[in-house]
Amino acid sequence: PGKVYGRNEKPPENRGRRYTDRIRSRDVLNFVITDTNEQSPFYSKGDPYKHGPVEIPEDGRVDVPYIGGIQVMNRSLAEVSSELGEKVKPVSNTARVSVTRSSRLPANANVIGDVKKPGPILLDRSGINSLDLLAASGGPTESEYLFTYTLRRQGRDYSFDYLGFRRNPFLVEEGDLLTVALDNSNRFHVMGAINRPLTVPFPVPSPSLADALGAATGLDERRSDPSGIFVFRRGDPATVYTFNLKDPHVLGLSQRFPIHGEDIVYVTEAPLTRWNRMLTQILPISISQGANAAYRYVQ
Repeated sequence: PGKVYGRNEKPPENRGRRYTDRIRSRDVLNFVITDTNEQSPFYSKGDPYKHGPVEIPEDGRVDVPYIGGIQVMNRSLAEVSSELGEKVKPVSNTARVSVTRSSRLPANANVIGDVKKPGPILLDRSGINSLDLLAASGGPTESEYLFTYTLRRQGRDYSFDYLGFRRNPFLVEEGDLLTVALDNSNRFHVMGAINRPLTVPFPVPSPSLADALGAATGLDERRSDPSGIFVFRRGDPATVYTFNLKDPHVLGLSQRFPIHGEDIVYVTEAPLTRWNRMLTQILPISISQGANAAYRYVQ
């Protein structure tokens, strides 16, 4: 079989580090109390009474004048407003309370490596997952199957190939670091009588021999011998596969034979090409000159 995809190491969850709309430390809140009762301490001649902006401390406790302390950490703005509304009643039963947030420290995750827009990604809503994070970075610079995806969370790495990453999305947490790196095992080498001998990244996720030859722009019709195609594969022991593409049955097989990472595809030269090269190496004159000399000798 060809390369099998699906590797994934899904990270454990840490709900405390996910984006949340609930109040957290260093959020900046404003407490607004509206009261039309002139006897109320919150009356301010038509303008609302404001307490704030207040930066929320680590312990999450805020003291509101005339009302007292209230714990706001990990609570919604509506919940805090409701509790303050109850606490303000003994002071003035005509007062109305609202709580707003004017700012907060941004929560970020980061994407680095072979992506179009590396850098920090703002976590500004709940439910942002790993696919959202990759999309926000612009995605990989080439086909996604050519890369590995590694998430670092709280000092530990979790690795994925493209299919494992695609099929197993997970919620992103503050401080997550996603690295996208080229997978060097997703390549093969084409040599010999080929139009462009080169190292080739997989043209498709699981390429065949036909894909490999096509990626190198095909055989060199002037020099190649289609009856001598070799695939060298590393292993213990190493393996060599031989193909005669002049045989129609073998030609069909080339579309099903899987190429593995770091395979070497070698195309042999036609006998005439090898003979011409030998003459060129032996004789100090060109092949055409040699042929003309031989003709004159015969005459």
